[in-house]
Amino acid sequence: MDISRSIICGIIITAALTLGCTVPGDKGLISVYHMQQELADIESKNAELRQKNYQLAQKAFLLRENMAYIEHVIIKEMNLVRPDDIIVVFKGKRNHCGVD
Repeated sequence: MDISRSIICGIIITAALTLGCTVPGDKGLISVYHMQQELADIESKNAELRQKNYQLAQKAFLLRENMAYIEHVIIKEMNLVRPDDIIVVFKGKRNHCGVD
């Protein structure tokens, strides 16, 4: 019975030392887990940036090639109108902040 008790104690000590050396530290399990989380975050952000880059490339193409889109952008973003457009201005009652 003493030999089996010694073997069990030896296994427990070996397991404790192994866990003590592999869990903490720069290359330990905790560090690996944090690096995997960081990698997943970076990959997610990378996918978002790829999608945004694709959308910007499409917009750049349209701004170079599509006159109707260029006109749309000028009218919408710069508040300009075509020569034959009619402008209608609605005057509303001003509130106490001075905003329409």
